[in-house]
Order: sequence, then C-alpha cells, then structure tokens
Amino acid sequence: MTAAYLSGVLCRRTAVLEQNESGSFAQLEKIFRTGKRREKPVIDGAGQPFEIRGIFFYQKAERAEWYDCSERGMEAMVIDFGALTQKNQDAFFRCSRCFLVGSVSGWQLADFAALAAEKQKWKKWCEYFVSFGEEEAVKMAEQYLDIRIRRIPLQKNALMVTGESMTFFGKFLR
Repeated sequence: MTAAYLSGVLCRRTAVLEQNESGSFAQLEKIFRTGKRREKPVIDGAGQPFEIRGIFFYQKAERAEWYDCSERGMEAMVIDFGALTQKNQDAFFRCSRCFLVGSVSGWQLADFAALAAEKQKWKKWCEYFVSFGEEEAVKMAEQYLDIRIRRIPLQKNALMVTGESMTFFGKFLR
C-alpha cells in the first residue's frame, strides 16, 4: 500500500525490496506479471526487478539491488524486512523512516507489547502501525508503551489507491 501511494499519488519512481526469506515476491511475480513477459520468471533469488502498476519489485534483494535502484533513478524504496531480527536490524535502522507493522488482537497484544517494549530505544526512530487489532487493545498498547499506533485501513488490493488510503498516507507521507 505504501508503494502504491508513493508511486500513484506522489508520482515517485518507487521500488519495493524483499529483504527476507518469505518468497512472497516470487508469488507476486507469478500472479501479476505485466505485459512484458519473461521466458522464465525469476523465482529463485535476486535479479532483475519485475514491475506491477509502475512499482518495481526486487526479490531477495541484497546490496547490489539497492545500488540498482539508485542507478534506475528510484526516488523511494520500500523495504520489506519481514520479522525484525538481530540480523536485519542494522539495515532497518539505516532507513530514513522506519515503520514497524504488527497486529494487536487480544492473543497478539503480549507479543506486540514485548517487541515494542524491548525496543524502547527505537521510539524516536520508529513509527508504529497495526494491520489488525481490537480498538481497546491498540489503546492499551499506546498507553502502556507511550507510543502512537496508526491503524492501517483495510484494503482489498494493496496495489490500489483508494480515498481511504489516500487520507491515511496523506497524514504522514509527503
């Protein structure tokens, strides 16, 4: 959703880099390949990006792909680190803005609170978001952790920009 807003509304040349082992981008490429079909999809590692609605996606991105983004004139890079770990937190904190996204439902509140509390030093760098969660649980987490948590609007398609997502992102992305 962030990349769709940066590209579609702010008209920034945008890349999304997969910096985790989920393999989600390989699935995206299989499903959403644009008219420029490849003979064989790149589903086994880093390589050339694939494009969906003007957004460039890099699978299993490493440092070389970061440089490629610069060479291709990308104005915004959204990096999907997956779960934040010791291994990827240095790269995470080198980003100009750090968005920590989680879920705060009754059974997940303890996990979200433990992560955020353990990372109180992150407070000045991180912006916190929840994709799912009970309103009361979100308020409790905000009070307990002394942080602001933004609720991400529910979207049927993360690559489409709606009025609701424009209002949401317009409050903190420029």
